Amino acid sequence: MRLHSLALRDFRGVKDRIVRFRALGTTVVVGDNEVGKSSLVEAFRLIFDLPDDSKSTRIRDIQPVGQDVGPEVTVELSLAGRELTYAKRWLKNRSTELTVVEPGGRRQSWTGREAHNEAERLFHANVDPVLWQTLMVSQGQSLVLPTPADAEPLITAVTAESGTPVDGASMPLVTAVEHEFLRYWTPRGKPTGDFARSAKSVDAAELAFKQALQAMEEVQSDIRRAERLNLDLADVSTRLTDHLTGVEALRERKQATDEILLRRDSIRSRAETARARLENHTRTRLERERLLDEVERFTKTEAELTGRRADADLVAKKAAETVQAAEAALAEVVELKDLRRTDVQTAERRVSDLMDRAELDRLVGQQTELVDVRARIAAAGTILDGIKVDDALVAALEDARAAVVEARAALAAGVPEVSVRRLGAEPVELSGTGLEGNVPSELGFDESTEVLVSGELVVGVPGQVEVTVRAGGEAATLRSRVDDAVRREKDLLKKAGVKDVAAARELLRKADTASAELNEARRTEKSLTAGGDPGERIAVLTARLRVGETAEDSGGKQPAVEGVPGQMSLFAEFTEFESSHDTLFDDFDEPGPKPGDLSGAQRVLEEARSGLADVERLLTDAEFAAAQARKAADEDRSEAQNARARSELAGERLAAAVEALESARSVLDDEAVAVAETEATAEVEAVLEELTAVQEQADEAGADQVAGELTHALAVATRLQGERDNLRDALRTTEGRLEQSGRDGLATRRDVAELELAAVRTEHDSLLRRAEAARRVHETLSRHRAEAQTKYSEPLQSRIEALGRSVYGPSFRVWLDDDLAVAERELDGVRLPVEALSTGAQEQLAIITRLAISHLVSTGEGSVPVIFDDALGWSDKARLRDMGALLGRAGDHGQVIILTCMPDRYEYVPKATFIKLDG
Repeated sequence: MRLHSLALRDFRGVKDRIVRFRALGTTVVVGDNEVGKSSLVEAFRLIFDLPDDSKSTRIRDIQPVGQDVGPEVTVELSLAGRELTYAKRWLKNRSTELTVVEPGGRRQSWTGREAHNEAERLFHANVDPVLWQTLMVSQGQSLVLPTPADAEPLITAVTAESGTPVDGASMPLVTAVEHEFLRYWTPRGKPTGDFARSAKSVDAAELAFKQALQAMEEVQSDIRRAERLNLDLADVSTRLTDHLTGVEALRERKQATDEILLRRDSIRSRAETARARLENHTRTRLERERLLDEVERFTKTEAELTGRRADADLVAKKAAETVQAAEAALAEVVELKDLRRTDVQTAERRVSDLMDRAELDRLVGQQTELVDVRARIAAAGTILDGIKVDDALVAALEDARAAVVEARAALAAGVPEVSVRRLGAEPVELSGTGLEGNVPSELGFDESTEVLVSGELVVGVPGQVEVTVRAGGEAATLRSRVDDAVRREKDLLKKAGVKDVAAARELLRKADTASAELNEARRTEKSLTAGGDPGERIAVLTARLRVGETAEDSGGKQPAVEGVPGQMSLFAEFTEFESSHDTLFDDFDEPGPKPGDLSGAQRVLEEARSGLADVERLLTDAEFAAAQARKAADEDRSEAQNARARSELAGERLAAAVEALESARSVLDDEAVAVAETEATAEVEAVLEELTAVQEQADEAGADQVAGELTHALAVATRLQGERDNLRDALRTTEGRLEQSGRDGLATRRDVAELELAAVRTEHDSLLRRAEAARRVHETLSRHRAEAQTKYSEPLQSRIEALGRSVYGPSFRVWLDDDLAVAERELDGVRLPVEALSTGAQEQLAIITRLAISHLVSTGEGSVPVIFDDALGWSDKARLRDMGALLGRAGDHGQVIILTCMPDRYEYVPKATFIKLDG
């Protein structure tokens, strides 16, 4: 199949477009995104897939949004020697037209559904769908490696080239063996069909026979169980009768001991009451003793705390006096510190004024230097602004000059040179076009000239002879090159504003010098202004120094600063430093420094700071002493308050204890409390003696053990009764099963199950022998087919390696799997699976594989175009060059169509036809 042209109308965003392709060769269709490149491939698919009355959403998707129009596609192609013109329009004014021109020239036409059916029949009869899908790479699928094992044209091609049958056996035999194998086994080798059902029947028969045998064994087991249950029931019944006799004896014994236990319980109750009364009297006595102890203890504590309270008040008073004295001393030290701080501030102002004046002198000099540097920057900038020449322009001029010289040399070598000389008296006239140099219109006597003729030269002697010299066709080309080179040189000289290359070089040298001067001056300017603009700092310092001047000092003026252009307005004259600061340090006892002496002022400042530090240390000591005194006074005051509170609390506790003691004595005096406790003790001892006598009687009769023995005996009787009942139930159940088994005929069931098992086993064994035979034949044939497949895959492998070596070099090798897909690649001795390759390498390998397939099937009737939509997006510059050459060679024996929005990727494709799609 060869695709000649494809026309689209009202298809997605395409209004009307026709694209024609080379039948043999590489066609590159170039267009921006969304211009409709991928729509070409989609249109070709739709015209063969869907009739014009289709309601598919694929058709709705291609209709332009908001337009009531019918998408239309027309395709011209060659198919098995026939020339087809196939047109179809969907949705609105639907139509289908097919015209076929047979190899002999006979023309046939169809319309409507008949045209669709005939086109579909021709396409599917002559185009293998697997090969078509393999060689058509849609957008975003360039990384998918093809698996063309099911492409019939490729298999036919590799079979013809390798000389090996595809299957290793005749297709009818292969089909029969495959059919017989699938009667018994699934493709994965598991039983299926009658064979699987026979195996399940054997399993079911074995299960039925096993269940019948198990039922017979259960009958025998029930017989033995019934005999054992009868014996166990008789034994349990005898044991239960004997045990009930003993239970009656225990009941009679318990009735005899219940009277003793009742009397013991009554005495125990009286004993507990007496003991509780004794405990109450004991608690009353202990509480009375506690109250007496508290009254005595609180009386002593109250007297002791009263004395401590008086001592604490005296100490707190003395601490308050100490605090007042410490705070008075602290106030004196604070006043002294303020005086010393004033001295330090005065000295700091003096030193600051002297340092500002020194900084002002330095900045004035720096400002003078900065003005000079800025003048140099302005001069260099003026020079650079007037120069239009740069390195690139000079290089272009030199190249243009070389091109002129080269073109003129080629012209001199490629055109004729004519030498003319006047010998006689008759004038010789010269004229023409395309003449090199200054050619005179007429030669004087014995005068000669040499002319390079790139066009036409006419040499004439009026009235006698005329000679015309014409250059060949190559001369016009050479002359055009000379004119172009000269024109380019003039344009560059005009752009540079110079007359020749030497002048341009001289200007470039001047520009380099001025640029170096400019850079050096700017570095100096940057260094001078690193701390800010000196002029601003000068103005600040001048204003600060003028604030410090006194009214009487303003009479003496200082000369204005000179030599600083542009800076005289930044500050005014100011008085001499010596006369403006002679009274700053009058508060110091030491002799003051000389006027303007910075070191002396700094020494005075250090001495003032040292005195301030001494006072600050003294202040710290005074503050610490005052703080300690306050802390001690606070502690003494707190201690006095605590002593007062403890004393008051002790008095309250003593009063409460006395009140509680008096209240208790009003109820019962101290002597009555002791008498009541003694009487309660005697009562408890009498009751305990009576309880001991009754307990001895109960122990002799064993009254406490009789109840437990009777409870245990009753539990045993209950257990034996339950055991007897369980045995009776189990015996009835077993006898019922035996009776039912006799009615079911279990022996007959076992015999029938055994016969059925033998029958299904015989049938399964027969199927098993046939299934195993089919498996062995299938495995043998598959092994031979695999060996044959290895042989017929060799042509495709060789073709891929031949194409790949033109890109990667002689070390390139590949290995194919059973589906003829590339599984591994070797390069420079390194063998890797395809999945481990880089994205670019995978894409290149997929393209090489498809070109190899196209090369193998290109000579057959089943060949199809190779279509790449937006490929080579992951390749570097070198790979693009090699892949471009490969795509160009692929077009020599097949049709290659490339759709791209990046034409630069395919600039290395030789002999490619580029088609530009506009939006």
